Amino acid sequence: MRNYFIDDEKNEFVVDLHRTVVHSSNLVEFTFSALENDKLERTQNIFVRKLAGQYFVSMDNKRWKKLARQDAPNIMLNVNKVYQLFRGYKPSGLMGGNEGELLTQMPGKIVKIIVEKGQQVKKGDNLLILEAMKMENEIKAPIDGTVKEIYVSEGQALENGFLMMEVEKA
Repeated sequence: MRNYFIDDEKNEFVVDLHRTVVHSSNLVEFTFSALENDKLERTQNIFVRKLAGQYFVSMDNKRWKKLARQDAPNIMLNVNKVYQLFRGYKPSGLMGGNEGELLTQMPGKIVKIIVEKGQQVKKGDNLLILEAMKMENEIKAPIDGTVKEIYVSEGQALENGFLMMEVEKA
């Protein structure tokens, strides 16, 4: 699943989660890659362990660092920056386009359209599924509102920057 990290200055970091392995109830391994210049680069494994109610992270499953407490599910803290986290989608209003416009961030193919024109949606509701780079990405509503227009159809191949759908703010 694609994850977007966007800071207050609109700097964007994109990470694809490829695999999750649950070793035990307290140890999970993730395999991910960073997207750089439209290519997946730097594939890495990371281990996350829960111990005494706190979380620790390791790159080699030997040396561990304590993670800062993460109470907000859509915020990520990193040393001196705060990132908004979007899983599977990125609201177009953050990086070009209007708040309710859903633009493709890379070439892909529409696998399934879940909503209909005129349907009421809540922020985070699944709107459609886009296959890109051999991964199915759930495209979610960036705001509460009504599906104003759908510009794509199932099976359609899209280029980067294509307007797929508009959601009108409630």
